[in-house]
Amino acid sequence: MRGVRVFLNAVLFSVLPVLSVVRNEVFRMKFSLALLLWLPLAVLAAPAVLVAPAAPAPPHLDLDVQLDPATRQFHATATLTADQPLTGFRLGPEFEVTALQVNGRAVPAERRLSGRAGAVYALPAGSRRVEIAYRAVLQPAQALDHRQVLGQRAGTAAPDGSFLPGAAGWYPEVGQLFSYRLVLGLPAGQKGLVPGNLVQESATSEGYRATFEFPHPADGIDLMAGPYTVSERSLLLPDGRKIQVRTWFHGELAATAGLAQGYLDDSARYLERYSQLIGAYPFDIFSVVSSPTPTGFGMPSLTYLGREVIRLPFIRATSLGHEVLHNWWGNGVYPDWQKGNWSEGLTTFLADYAYKEDEGEEAAREMRLAWLRDFAAIPAGADTALKDFTSRHHGISSIVGYNKAAMVFLMLEDEIGRAAFARGLRLLWQQKRFQSASWADLEAAFAEASGQSLSVFFRQWVGRPGAPEIRLKSAERRGEKLTLQFAQSGSHALSLSLRLVYPRRTELRRVRLDGRETRVVLDGVDASIEAVEPDPDYRLWRRVAPALLPPILREVFVVPGARVVAADGDAAIRAAAHALATRVLDARPPTVGAEWPAAGAVLLVGLDPSIDAWLARLGLPARPASKRGSSGTAQAWAGRDAAGRPYAVIAGRDAAAIKALERGLPHYGRQSWLVFEGARMVEKGVWPPQVERVPVSTVR
Repeated sequence: MRGVRVFLNAVLFSVLPVLSVVRNEVFRMKFSLALLLWLPLAVLAAPAVLVAPAAPAPPHLDLDVQLDPATRQFHATATLTADQPLTGFRLGPEFEVTALQVNGRAVPAERRLSGRAGAVYALPAGSRRVEIAYRAVLQPAQALDHRQVLGQRAGTAAPDGSFLPGAAGWYPEVGQLFSYRLVLGLPAGQKGLVPGNLVQESATSEGYRATFEFPHPADGIDLMAGPYTVSERSLLLPDGRKIQVRTWFHGELAATAGLAQGYLDDSARYLERYSQLIGAYPFDIFSVVSSPTPTGFGMPSLTYLGREVIRLPFIRATSLGHEVLHNWWGNGVYPDWQKGNWSEGLTTFLADYAYKEDEGEEAAREMRLAWLRDFAAIPAGADTALKDFTSRHHGISSIVGYNKAAMVFLMLEDEIGRAAFARGLRLLWQQKRFQSASWADLEAAFAEASGQSLSVFFRQWVGRPGAPEIRLKSAERRGEKLTLQFAQSGSHALSLSLRLVYPRRTELRRVRLDGRETRVVLDGVDASIEAVEPDPDYRLWRRVAPALLPPILREVFVVPGARVVAADGDAAIRAAAHALATRVLDARPPTVGAEWPAAGAVLLVGLDPSIDAWLARLGLPARPASKRGSSGTAQAWAGRDAAGRPYAVIAGRDAAAIKALERGLPHYGRQSWLVFEGARMVEKGVWPPQVERVPVSTVR
């Protein structure tokens, strides 16, 4: 549950609901207001261009917000000031402007455009100071699952927790980066915050009042409030600055022994780590905020996590660091969204993957293998180029934007060396802090840091979809020379590691491949050499032959057009199969059949006896044995038939057991097999891969 806000520069009537999966982005709409205010309505389907920040400083927004979560009443006054004239602003559909002044004079609030995404208000020419009073009754908070949370754009309020994402249009949005100062007022018993530095704060019987300041160019504001108990500690960073680290927890979390302190200490550890690696942390505070819904959002100076997520024992060791790092990549240097979102891949590489490296090479190797297993599950031609990734909204986009991008940064580090890679990170931060950066900007920073051209590397890994399939066609030894003949499905320029296998030792070499056919000659090879293993540690983004990889559930979950077969004719079982398929399959909407299809990936769902009978009739292997000797209330496993077609099987004790998997099963696509007791996963596993090994022949 990691993520960063994704900002969509879209026009008013072309905005469509966009969903993302864990690790979660809050979506925000950006508008080119200068265009919106004069373009004919027929042109509005075309995306607008994000207006560049005005020189010498971006617009500044002063906000005073009063929120009563019990009544959901929202009142605000906003003052916009800018060196360059403002053409208009946008507010969400539920917000009513009650007064508007421009350059000190009252003017009518003229709605130029209006729709489900909100209203755009036109401003007179020469508008440099705009004062707006507005109000709303916010929507009540709802019980949502993690997918529904990601699609929730409106501001909501309730005593247990209020959340106003930037996508709600709860502040006047001018279509460009801006700085802001915000005063927040809440009733007694409530506390709240927005991204930025905490300037002052008071909590009395009269209520809560706090002032926040974001002096950097920002691309949005999110507001959170709740009945929080605040804990804090200070942190002295390497540059001598003192940082305030806070938890804003619901009562039951604050009362859990050691929980808040653990989050404070681990947050401080991550802040130190990335300040040393990249550059000084750009804020005076970092907060971990609990949410009543299953969120996992990263925002400048804070992370907003579901209260149940916070309780999970592994979050502090994994996702928390990912969210802290987003203060540099994503919330500190903004992706140029129209040219691709690189921030998720870089954050995955420097957080999730780096923590596996901390554990040891075996753990890191397993993560790399998992990335390639995921990619192997995507049908050829179904993925996209990295330059086209903006946010993850299904399994394939996640594999590209997170896994592939992280592997590309690993390959870049292997290409230029760890020291040059670290210099490139620091250079990127220095040059693009609180600015937008594209893949081309990253290329320039790493090229400057390494002193070498990286145009071919970035062109093939960022600009092109897919990946090569590499085959070592032959390995022949003549004396001390080993001749290797390689073929690849594409024409990539590759740096490939090889493991030379001898009876009692192994040796690593690195070779260059260029083009579809490459002949490589290695010198100094011992006569006892037995075999060669290409890319034995999985450090190259490539399409691995499926036969070498164990089947995993994701091979079916992400395939477009995967078919669902109900092993039972009972209506309750068919309904449970349809509901579960809707949760686990990227394909929408799934259809449930009663016959095994002739082609394509298949999800087979049914009761235990029916599943066993189907497997026997189809000639497929029986269900895998549980290590505990118990099949639980439900099992799920993946396989491939004799023709290599992927299938997944879900067998339950009854309809209730199948329905219980709806929440948990979607998160286990990387597993080969699972055992559940009700909704709780009790066993899981991935079958081992086969080693790709080519024997060496000797030529006399």
